[in-house]
Amino acid sequence: MLGNPAAVYMDLMRYALIDDYTGANLPPHVWALALGWAVLFGAGGFVYFWKAEEQYGRG
Repeated sequence: MLGNPAAVYMDLMRYALIDDYTGANLPPHVWALALGWAVLFGAGGFVYFWKAEEQYGRG
């Protein structure tokens, strides 16, 4: 559950928006997981749309 991308980014949003939610409330792995999910989804989206470009890009 703690590795779920939605949970990771919700923790970071709480940290950014709620004054009483400090860095001590964040799990120690949250920044590494957020970076990992961002890279994974960014690379996956790039590859997905790059491969599908022939179908929609020059129509």
